[in-house]
Amino acid sequence: MKSSINIAVSSGKGGTGKTSLAACFIALEKSTVIAACDVDAADLHLILSPKIKERGLFSGGTEVNVNQDKCSQYGECKQACRFSAIIENESKGVIETFER
Repeated sequence: MKSSINIAVSSGKGGTGKTSLAACFIALEKSTVIAACDVDAADLHLILSPKIKERGLFSGGTEVNVNQDKCSQYGECKQACRFSAIIENESKGVIETFER
């Protein structure tokens, strides 16, 4: 009877070779199940050309809105947001959430 081993390659700065390292481990065993869950670019399939048996939709995160009743309109949130996701709607004169 063959034993099962689970390996997870996670964390670390982008471009350090996590995907390449994972591909090396996967290539050692022909009968394996993999899941590429990189939120930025799940591109393990580019290296391995796997036979995909199942695909699924993913939806994550939450939708955020500025609470206009509590907003002081100083724009501090806009300056602090590292994603540039907060805009000032000049026509309405209010701070709003990100454009899509």
